Amino acid sequence: MMPVIKTNRQRRALTALAKFEGVSTRDMRDIAGVLNPGELMAQLRRNGWQWTCELTEVVDRDGHICRPGIYRLTAEHRNLASQILGGSQ
Repeated sequence: MMPVIKTNRQRRALTALAKFEGVSTRDMRDIAGVLNPGELMAQLRRNGWQWTCELTEVVDRDGHICRPGIYRLTAEHRNLASQILGGSQ
């Protein structure tokens, strides 16, 4: 299945994922303009995009360990996104 982009939010997310090596869940919220980046990424997967999420371990300001994710398109899909998005990056 050829991956598709259905919304402006998905386009903004894919533009960032194609441009950067990885995008944190926190940054994805701001870049794409969503409150739930996990659902946005699930939509992209349902639309045929392949990506990974690496959990990192950080300590928040209250001293608690958190495991935010870093989203990355697979190499093939990063190239594909760059081609599809063309000059919009």
